[in-house]
Amino acid sequence: MAVQTSSIDLRKYLFVLKRRLPLSASVFLMVLGVGVAYCLLWPPVYRAACLVVVQAQKIPTEIIQATVTTKIQERLQIITQQVLSRTRLMELIDRFNLYPKERRQLTPDELAQFMRKDISIKITTKNYFTIEYLYSDAQTVAAVTNALAAFYVDSNLRLREEDAVGTARFLNRELERMKGQLGEWENQITHFKEQHLQELPEAQEKNVALIGQLRLNAQHTNQMIQSELTRVSSYEQEQGTLEYREQTLAIQRAHNRAIGAGGGGEGTQTEETDPETIKKEIERLMVTYTDSHPDVQRLKSHLAKAEALKAEQQARRRAEAAAKGIKMQEKEKDISALDVEMNAVRASIERAAKRVAEGRQRIAEFQQQLNDINREIEAASRRLDNGPAVAEKLGELTRGYDALKHAYEKLQAKTLDANMAANLERTQRGEQFEVVDPAEVPDSPYRPDVRRAIPASFGLALVLGLALSLGLNYLDNSFTSVEQTERLGTFPVLVVLPALITRKEAMRKARVNMILLAVYGSVFLVLMAMVGILVTGRGHALKKLILGILG
Repeated sequence: MAVQTSSIDLRKYLFVLKRRLPLSASVFLMVLGVGVAYCLLWPPVYRAACLVVVQAQKIPTEIIQATVTTKIQERLQIITQQVLSRTRLMELIDRFNLYPKERRQLTPDELAQFMRKDISIKITTKNYFTIEYLYSDAQTVAAVTNALAAFYVDSNLRLREEDAVGTARFLNRELERMKGQLGEWENQITHFKEQHLQELPEAQEKNVALIGQLRLNAQHTNQMIQSELTRVSSYEQEQGTLEYREQTLAIQRAHNRAIGAGGGGEGTQTEETDPETIKKEIERLMVTYTDSHPDVQRLKSHLAKAEALKAEQQARRRAEAAAKGIKMQEKEKDISALDVEMNAVRASIERAAKRVAEGRQRIAEFQQQLNDINREIEAASRRLDNGPAVAEKLGELTRGYDALKHAYEKLQAKTLDANMAANLERTQRGEQFEVVDPAEVPDSPYRPDVRRAIPASFGLALVLGLALSLGLNYLDNSFTSVEQTERLGTFPVLVVLPALITRKEAMRKARVNMILLAVYGSVFLVLMAMVGILVTGRGHALKKLILGILG
């Protein structure tokens, strides 16, 4: 059994094309004409592109660490929003007189939005990005693109500098604030040490040694007090013995006087009227009081009266003795000896009393010294007992101060780095954008693109012409061949009658075909000429010529 294979009958398709040739040619020329008209009459739009490279920091990061930590993509997004803001775009529109027709019809916001559609920012993952701009004038589109690139470069420098300077200012303010806190902590520690100077840990050994020394001093002072008490006791015993001797001599003297006076009672004197007794009492009071004291004044008055009375009695005794013939010289000699001895005893008593007073004064001073020593021992003991609490409080203050000082030193180092980073950005030595490929004036329009539009027009015209011919043939129900009739019918074709055309009709048809061929050929040649002009880049001059003819 033979396998039936299908083959493409080119004659059938050529017959269809021949039958629909005028229609296919018309469609082909019309589509090609539309493409040529598009390339020729459509307002040209030029495109300019600018390549910007992200230059790394010029100083190694090991020396200066930048404080701007935002990623390049994030910073580009921020700068893009700034560059495409209405203020910046309106500045460019006014500067380059862009969109003169639209400016009379659109508001500033609408005009800025209209311009944003013509700007394209292509950000890549690598260290570069491109800026593209579309406009109807070749010179202007290059200038605007370079201005946009300059905006990017300036905005990046300003943004990095603002970030770096802002960081440095913040750290400087924090450093000053922390410096003030550090000073407050230092004042607290200094004030605390001044208040507890002798209770600090380093003073505890001194307190222990001081307590030991004070106890030795107290022991020595007690010994001195006991020695003085013994000495004063001996002085008091001596004073008592002397006073007893004085009383004995006073009695003997009074007895001798009584004998010398003849035993008369009127000549004797009592202790209240005896000048020597009064003098002794005055001397005793003078140890404690001054001359202006009332008791001293009173005794001095009694002394004057007693001395006057004594002188009167002695004169009377002498007169009586002279009248009686009694020899008073010997008695007076005994009395004088007794007086000298009594004076000596009284002088010794005074010296003993003075020694007793001085001893008691020294005992009082020693006792005061002992009290002071005991108070100092008590104070040193309190300081020793308060030492642990003071050490704990000082430790808390010191730990807080050390922690704050450590944080201050770290912040100081960060502030120095931030100031260096800010200076780095001010001198433009940090990361920055550099235009390595500035926009140039384009040679040909971006739209319409003749090199793409003309081949596309040719292809589209050819495809539409063929597709229309084949499509109409597919929809046509008429019989155009014997094979078609036999394939679609149920009976064989016996006779084929050709079309009966007269000579006149044939000539007329030939003339029509010639005319159509001439017209189609002329149109095709004209279109080919225009295509040649467009491809060679002289479409702008042809457009002016056509507009001049039409105008």
